Amino acid sequence: MSDIADQRLEAMRKFAQRSLENHRHPHIGEFYKRCLEENAPVFDPPHELTENTFYRAPRSDQLNIADIACLGLPMDVSAPYHGGQKFAPNALREASCTHGPIHDRWNVIPFDMCRVIDYGNVVFSRPHDTQQTVQDIYETICEIDDAGVVPFSVGGVHTVSHPVLKALGRKEPVGLIHIDAHADTMAGEMQGEELSDGAVFRNAVLDSGIDPARTVQIGIRGFATHYWDFSYDSGMRVITMDDFDEMGLKNVLAEVHEIIGDGPCYLTLDCDGIDANYMPGTQLPEPFGFTSREVRNLIRGLRGLDLIGADIVELCPLVDVRGTSANLMAALGFEILCLLSEARAERTGEINKTHW
Repeated sequence: MSDIADQRLEAMRKFAQRSLENHRHPHIGEFYKRCLEENAPVFDPPHELTENTFYRAPRSDQLNIADIACLGLPMDVSAPYHGGQKFAPNALREASCTHGPIHDRWNVIPFDMCRVIDYGNVVFSRPHDTQQTVQDIYETICEIDDAGVVPFSVGGVHTVSHPVLKALGRKEPVGLIHIDAHADTMAGEMQGEELSDGAVFRNAVLDSGIDPARTVQIGIRGFATHYWDFSYDSGMRVITMDDFDEMGLKNVLAEVHEIIGDGPCYLTLDCDGIDANYMPGTQLPEPFGFTSREVRNLIRGLRGLDLIGADIVELCPLVDVRGTSANLMAALGFEILCLLSEARAERTGEINKTHW
């Protein structure tokens, strides 16, 4: 070997010995060392975990030590087709252990920007009573919001978004980005219930939770298309799946940012917004929807908006295939967690670290 070849090989040996502690991005190395010092389970192999939490965040019910509270809303009462969504929070917790803690493109670490906790699941006082369940969620989110903490919830049927938005919009209606196959603004009752996942955002408007003029619904399609007159009548921007295909991602995102503006907004992601080939584990899988990469890129394009909360809904583990749907939603959930962390840090001017 020549001297130059020997030198290159020696350099390669040094590179091969580099660990996360000496990462080429120094903040990643510092985060790894901090996790070791705090005995945080963030980098432990999944089979060694003794408890599943959202993205391995510490479990806590103390809102005074939190900036973002991840919580489960295990509600499936009011589901028109079949239940099982109450199992979604725990399924996503388990799947989330293989996602994060570092964003693969941006190198963002939510745990280095905000104090993130797993707040547990809401325990419903009467789990088969729709009105009481909605009230339980509303009171929980009011408590979280009053503490200045950002809620990131996992449902549950889409009905859960209504009380969350009602709570967050108590002072002023918020903007909404809604990714879904269905606009969920049906008039009247569904199976005898006015509080249902077919009327979520009609109810949120009537309870002053959201501003319809700052609401964008994306991916709408399917057999229920003709139930959504309220969306159009109230001034919501409805971008159907056909519209999305014709406009393209760049133009859709430009319109979202223009409509939402600089004010506070909320993101709700219904699993069935994603094509049924990628998302079998949901109450009403719809064909002709987003690919998993399209919805990821759509979420990434929301970067810079003032997100004050988010949810993932309609994951149904009972009809999932080998955990495929839970895994996908956990991956998308980490994208959302990064957005929430950045938005809170920008809004408050504070950088806080999660401690285990």
